[in-house]
Amino acid sequence: MIRQFFWFLLVLAGCAALYTWLDLQDPVQLQAENDMAPDFVAYDLIRTSFDEQGNLSGMIRASQMSHFEQLGQIQLDQPAYTIFEQQQPKWQISSRNGVLYPDDKVVLDQDVTLDNLKTDELFQKLETPQLEYLFEQQLLLTNAGVLITGDGFAITGRGVSIDLASKKFKLQQHKGTVYRHEK
Repeated sequence: MIRQFFWFLLVLAGCAALYTWLDLQDPVQLQAENDMAPDFVAYDLIRTSFDEQGNLSGMIRASQMSHFEQLGQIQLDQPAYTIFEQQQPKWQISSRNGVLYPDDKVVLDQDVTLDNLKTDELFQKLETPQLEYLFEQQLLLTNAGVLITGDGFAITGRGVSIDLASKKFKLQQHKGTVYRHEK
C-alpha cells in the first residue's frame, strides 16, 4: 500500500512538473507572437515621398498598410506605387501584395503590372509575378517571367532590368516576340 501511494505521489509530482514547464513555455510563445504583430495598421492610406530638392518622387496607395517598426518594413495589400519624373506621373506599379522598405526599396508580388503613364514610349505595360523598385538607383528589377506589351508588339521573356534614370532596358532572356499590324 505504501509502495502504491509512493508511485501515486511520484506520478502526481511528475505531472505537476510537466504542467509547470509547459505553462512557462506559453509566455515565450506569446512574446514571439507579439513581436510579429504590426505596430499599427492603416487603411486606404496614401504615402508620398520627395527627393532631396523637395520634388515629388513617389506616391504609394494601398488598401491596407501594416507597419512593423522592428523589422523596418511596411506590408501592403493591393498597393499602387506611382513614380514621378519632373513632377509628373511617369510609371505606376500595382500588385496584390508588397513590402515597402522606406529607405531602400519596394518589393511587389502577385500579379504585378507596370503601366507607362506617358505616351510615345518604348512600351506601355509590363506584367510579371514579382518586381522590385530600388529608390536610390531608380532601378526596376525582376528575375521572373515577363510579358511586355507596346504599340503593336508583345515580348515574352525572363528577367528584366529597367534603369529609369538613363532610360535603359535590359531583358535577361528573350523567349519570343509577336508583332501586330493594326490599321
